[in-house]
Amino acid sequence: METLHVKKYNKKQEAKWHKDYDNAKKAGRSWAEMPQLVMYLFNKNYGYVAFGNNKALWAKTKKEVIAWWENEERLKKIRGY
Repeated sequence: METLHVKKYNKKQEAKWHKDYDNAKKAGRSWAEMPQLVMYLFNKNYGYVAFGNNKALWAKTKKEVIAWWENEERLKKIRGY
């Protein structure tokens, strides 16, 4: 898990989107199959994001988002997925 301010997270994800978009363009995908920027970003200007491989959580404070992440990990172990 990493934690970043949402503005830094959005910049990082925008760079990832550009890379994915260029790769999709080179692969010859149609416009309907291209990666959508909205799926990479949070529409926020404040708060923190905790993120891992395939999950990102947003909260107003760093303490909140870390607690939420830890609770999600605990529930994942309980539920078994």
